[in-house]
Amino acid sequence: MRKILFTFLTILLVIFSLLSTQLQAEDKPVPKQVIIYMIDKLDLNDLSPEVTPNLWAIQNKAGLGLLNTLSAGERTSRNVTCTISAGKLALGSSNADLNFKANEIIQGEKAGDIFYRNTGIPPADHNIVINSIEVIKKNNENLGLGKPGRLGDELHAMGLKTAVIGNADLPGYYSRTGPLIVMDSRGIIDNGFTGKEVVEKSSPLLFSSNYHAILQAYKNVNDYDVVLIDFGDLARLDQLGSLFSNEQSQKERIKRLQAIDACIGNLQKQVDNNSIIYVISPTPSRAAFEQGELLTPLIIDKPGFTGVLTSYSTRREGIVSSINLKNSILHDFNPAIRDTIYAQPASGVYVNLNSIIQRAAFDYVNQPWVVTIHIAIILFFLILALLCRLKKKSAALTDYPILFALAIPLGLLLIGNFDVFNRWLFLGLSLGINLLLTLFCWFVSRPLKISPLNTILLLTILVIALDLIFSLGMIEHSMLSYRITSGSRYYGLGNEYMGILIGATIAFTALQLQQSFSRRKLILVALLFTLIVFLIAYPLFGINVGGSITACIGLGYTYLRYRQQKINFAKIFFLILGTFALVSVMAIIDLKQPVEIQSHLGHSVNLLLVGGWEEILGIISRKIQMQIRVINYSVWGWVFLFLVLVSTYLVYRPAHLVKKTRQQLPVIYAALQGITMAAVIAIIVNDSGITAAAVLALYFVALSLKFLNFELG
Repeated sequence: MRKILFTFLTILLVIFSLLSTQLQAEDKPVPKQVIIYMIDKLDLNDLSPEVTPNLWAIQNKAGLGLLNTLSAGERTSRNVTCTISAGKLALGSSNADLNFKANEIIQGEKAGDIFYRNTGIPPADHNIVINSIEVIKKNNENLGLGKPGRLGDELHAMGLKTAVIGNADLPGYYSRTGPLIVMDSRGIIDNGFTGKEVVEKSSPLLFSSNYHAILQAYKNVNDYDVVLIDFGDLARLDQLGSLFSNEQSQKERIKRLQAIDACIGNLQKQVDNNSIIYVISPTPSRAAFEQGELLTPLIIDKPGFTGVLTSYSTRREGIVSSINLKNSILHDFNPAIRDTIYAQPASGVYVNLNSIIQRAAFDYVNQPWVVTIHIAIILFFLILALLCRLKKKSAALTDYPILFALAIPLGLLLIGNFDVFNRWLFLGLSLGINLLLTLFCWFVSRPLKISPLNTILLLTILVIALDLIFSLGMIEHSMLSYRITSGSRYYGLGNEYMGILIGATIAFTALQLQQSFSRRKLILVALLFTLIVFLIAYPLFGINVGGSITACIGLGYTYLRYRQQKINFAKIFFLILGTFALVSVMAIIDLKQPVEIQSHLGHSVNLLLVGGWEEILGIISRKIQMQIRVINYSVWGWVFLFLVLVSTYLVYRPAHLVKKTRQQLPVIYAALQGITMAAVIAIIVNDSGITAAAVLALYFVALSLKFLNFELG
């Protein structure tokens, strides 16, 4: 009797669960359609209630953000559309925009026949075919990149139909990149109108979109589930822009924007109220690109999307990556697929996004110049300190140029949130703050009878720690840190300030222990090292995996050297084991979070679980390629790599002068070894570890100038 009752209750529970799940699914209405308005070369400042009233009305009630137009190569429409399609960084091909309806005649032959000859797949006459699909596949497979066509594959797997309308053709020049977004991996879109039927002769562009034909074409595919409409006139104008004066080009741009907006207004009257709208611009205009404005407007109009757009992978308000769009579109039809984009209610969104573009463009254009100038200033003051040391000047006089050099990373951090967009004003402000920091540390240290170097190092550690804990935004906005337009990192601790934090920590503890060595101080050093590792590693703070490994090994090794312990195989083994345990704990904490807010560590672990050794080798290969690319970025990369090798040789195979340092100043020598170890590990385990090694070199040189020649001179 009990078994029968238990079985009956179990069946009831299962039925209730199934009904509950079904009711929950029914609560979220499936959209009638997803419509993608693709307006290539559209900039945020093109949107206005006067010129584009319909687009302005859509963004007022929808979510508005900025699309970081990333790809695995150059920011071309061919590459970015393939990236959107893949949901990962990907490439197109030189002929990726030569896409046609299967029955369209190209050089006396049907496009479908050419496609069949290339792929062995016979298309239907109404299909749109990607004739270079095999080249696109090979380009990405050879480099281990994303797989264009994944969006179309998953839509087709759900039984959904795709269509594309429009092009950006010019006489004798085909430009049809829209199909690349909704194609499947075979290179097929179910239906569309991408030929001469949707263009008309025009002046002065020769060709322009036939907006009446586009409206009619939409009526023919309004029962399709995903429809992409390519408004190509801005792309045409961009191609021919050099033929016009600036005034004429702007006049024509406004005219084309008004025509596109009017067409969208008419389309919106035909669109079902349950439909979801995406407005995307795969690439910025030529004028915006030349000014470093690489972020383009993104509008998403669907339930729950009002205010400012953000993605879980960027965690930066207003910023969405091109790799986020695929899953967002798929989520519209299958709620089990997590939406990678979300919107938050906000006021003044348009104004704030313009500020983000301005800051991102200023950083993109000026960062190399600003960093180079500051490196030159650091070198100048370090050389000045060396001359003072060689001429037997007083310790106080020698400390001043070292102090100014050490203040520069902190100064660039403190002005990170300042809205200064003039390079010379920025440089003047930076140097002014550095001078104030130097004077502050100098005058504060005198009554306390401590070295001003201690003060600047402690301030550097504290400010970085506070920024990570309270998300103050200084690291995110610092000119010395990562740039959002590069897409390599959007949040947390970048390799530059990771190196600064580790270097400042080792140098600070070395100065403390050199002043007076005690067991109590060693315990405090151990606690500080543990805190630094935690700040770098914790998923809600630094979340820098390579930095965590660097800190764990570099600081752990330094601590062992402080204790004057001999480094043997057992200690190396336990150091590596501790590092592995740290990364494992980080991964577990990250995996406990919802998938959409997991960091790149959690996503990497998930990929490893699915892909196994092949995925591991792919990650290693990508890291090596990134490292080589960063080193080759400028001659400084090779200079810093050479300096790291030289310093490694000097501290582990010391010359006569360095041997004296080891004997007379063991703590300083241990710190130099620790910094060198951290630099080597940073290069090995980080994508751009040479940048961390470069800033670590600052603290190596500072300690050397402070003690090497002075104490032994």
